[in-house]
Amino acid sequence: MRKQEAIKKLKDHNYKLTPQRELILDIMLNQQGYLSVREIYEKVKEVFPQISIDTVYRNLSLLKNINILNETTIGNNIMYVMQKEIHNHTMKCLKCGKIFELNICPLELWINQIKDFEIVDHKIEIVGYCKDCRANKN
Repeated sequence: MRKQEAIKKLKDHNYKLTPQRELILDIMLNQQGYLSVREIYEKVKEVFPQISIDTVYRNLSLLKNINILNETTIGNNIMYVMQKEIHNHTMKCLKCGKIFELNICPLELWINQIKDFEIVDHKIEIVGYCKDCRANKN
């Protein structure tokens, strides 16, 4: 999603583009992967030192609810990424903590086996060890 699309979504839902929201959008647009609430808060606080983490939470929740951001839970952390044309799933390395995106949806492999259930959303988290951590087991 581009910034202009996000601004249009805000306006279409009768929300203003506040300086804090614009900064959060800029942070997320310049990020390749997921960021935790704490990571976003720390970046916003550099520009707005008086901002509370509650304000960041409220803005992230709003941006998620109007489909500008995707939210997922990885371990015990709520993580955010910009909304993409397609949904995505992640793999997390248990040693270094890096998060990798899957280029496929594993649910597509199982969907024909799911009967009598309407799926409206799903989250798949795969945990293990990345190539670098496996190579450096010493």
